[in-house]
Amino acid sequence: MSDENRTSTLAVYRSLQRIREHKRQSAHQKVVAAEVERDRSVARIEELQARVESARTSVDQGDVVSIATYHSYRLQQVITERRETARLAQRNRDLEIRRAHHVTCVREELTLDAVVDRMHEREQAAERRSDARQMDEIASRRRYS
Repeated sequence: MSDENRTSTLAVYRSLQRIREHKRQSAHQKVVAAEVERDRSVARIEELQARVESARTSVDQGDVVSIATYHSYRLQQVITERRETARLAQRNRDLEIRRAHHVTCVREELTLDAVVDRMHEREQAAERRSDARQMDEIASRRRYS
C-alpha cells in the first residue's frame, strides 16, 4: 500500500473515530436524561403515596362526609399512582434500551480505536523499514565506492 493510500485510510479511520466518539457521548447524554426522568417518576409516585397517607391521617372518622371525601380523593390518587407506575415501567424499559445502546457505542469506539492504533503502528513500522532500507542503500554505496 502506498504512503498516500495509508495516509488517506488513516484519515478516514480517524474521522470515523471522531464520529463514534460523538455518537457515544450522545448515547451517554440520553442515558443520563432517561435516568433523570426515571428519578422524577419515582419522586412523583412517592409524593402521591405521601399525600394519600397525609389525607388518611387528617380524616375525621366520625364524619361520613369527611370519609366519603377521603375515599374519593384516595381513588383519584390511586388511579394517578397507577398511571405514574406504568410510566415508570416504560421509562425503565427505555433506560435499559439506552444503556444497551450506550454500551454498543462504547464497544464500537474501542474497536475503532484499536484498529486506528494498529494502522498507526503498521505505518510507523513501514516508515522504519523504509528508513532502514535507505540507510542500508547508503551504507552499501559507501562500501562499493
